[in-house]
Amino acid sequence: MRSSLRILFVGTKPAFPPFDGGRLLMWNTIVQLAARGHRITFVAPDLSLDHRESKDHLSQHCEAVHLVSARTGFFTPSLIGAAMTGKPVSIIRHSHRAVRKLITEEIIRKTYDVIHAEQVHSLVNLPRSGDLPPVVLRAQNVESQLWRMVAGIKPRVAWLARREARRMSAHEADALSRSATTIALTANDGDILGGAMGMAVRRIRVIPPPFPSLLPKAEEPLEGDPAIVLVAGSWLPNWDSTRWFLASIWDEIRRLSPAAKLHVFGSRAPRNATAVRWQNMAEESISLFRPGGILVVPLRIASGIRMKILEAWARGVPVVATPEAVCGLDGTDGKEFLLARNGPEFAAAIQRLRQRPEIRKELVAGGRSALATRFEPNLVASMLEEAYLEAAARSIPVN
Repeated sequence: MRSSLRILFVGTKPAFPPFDGGRLLMWNTIVQLAARGHRITFVAPDLSLDHRESKDHLSQHCEAVHLVSARTGFFTPSLIGAAMTGKPVSIIRHSHRAVRKLITEEIIRKTYDVIHAEQVHSLVNLPRSGDLPPVVLRAQNVESQLWRMVAGIKPRVAWLARREARRMSAHEADALSRSATTIALTANDGDILGGAMGMAVRRIRVIPPPFPSLLPKAEEPLEGDPAIVLVAGSWLPNWDSTRWFLASIWDEIRRLSPAAKLHVFGSRAPRNATAVRWQNMAEESISLFRPGGILVVPLRIASGIRMKILEAWARGVPVVATPEAVCGLDGTDGKEFLLARNGPEFAAAIQRLRQRPEIRKELVAGGRSALATRFEPNLVASMLEEAYLEAAARSIPVN
C-alpha cells in the first residue's frame, strides 16, 4: 500500500484560479497528489489579490492553505536592487520576507516529508539555515535560457538580457545544489540545467505535467470563420508573441481567410489591428476553447511546456504553433499540431484547417493520444512520488 506523504508545497502565486500555465500546472499537480492520499500544505504570496475563492478551492485538496499578503516587486526598484546586489531581477521581485517567516514557522510547527518548491524563484523564500525537510525543486522552465532567447531577438535590451542570463544561470546552479532532487518538465530543459555535469550528477529527473486527456469545450462558438484564439498577458514571452503576431502574421492570415476573427485573451498589447477582439483573461479557461476555434501559439521565447497546448488537446481544439512553442512536447507536425514559423506559414496552416475538417479531427485525436500516453495524471503522480522518496533518501542540508 502506498504511504501518505506530508508535503509542504511552496509556490510563487496562488494555484487557483488556474487561468495561466503556471497556475494550471500547480493546480493539476495538487489535485492529483491529494487524490492519491498525500497531505499538502500550500504556501504562496497572494499577490495582493482577493484570495478567498483561491483558498476555498485549494482547501478542498490541501490540509492547510496559507496565502500570505505580498505582491511581486515592481520592476524598476528590483532593477536597482539587482545592480546593488548582483542578484537576478526576477529573484529579487519574488523575495518576500513575510512568506519566508511563515515557512520557517511552519517547518518548526509541523513535520514534513518533503518540500515541493515550484520554480527557482520560490527557493528564495526558504530559510537558508537550519534543518529543513528534503527539497524537491520543479523548474517549470529554464529562466536563464529565456533570457538568452530575449537577447537574441531584442537588440535594444540584449545587454541587460545577457546579464540576467548569466546571473540566473548562476542562481539556477545554486538552486540545484540546494535541492535533493530537481524536476524538469522536458529532457531539453534537463540537459540545460545539468550543463557539463549532466542530469544524473545534478540529480535531475524529467517528469512531464499531469493532464487529463478529455475535457469539455465551451458550448457557444466564438465569432469568426475561423475563430482564432491567442493568449496574451504580461509575461514577456506572451507579450512578445502577441506583438509579433499582430505586426507580422495577422495580415497574412486575413489575406487568405478574410472572415477570420482574432480573439486575444490578456492585456498589454497594441489594440489597433483589424478584426481583433480583446478580452481579459477569463478565470474559467474553458471560455478560450470553443467549437470551430483554433489556438495559435506564436512564441519566439519559450522553455518548459505550454500548458495551454495541453488544454487545447484535451478540449478538442487544434493548435498552430512555432517550433519554440512545441519544443519538449515530443510531437510531430501534422499529427498533434501544425508548425508555422512566419506569417505565410501561419496563414497556410489556418487555411488548411478551415478548408479540410478532417485535419482538425486528426490533430485533436493525435493530441488526446499524446495526453493519454505521456501526460496521464496517475502516471505522472507516481513519478512525482518516486522523486519525493528519492529526495528523502538522499536529503541534503539547505544552507
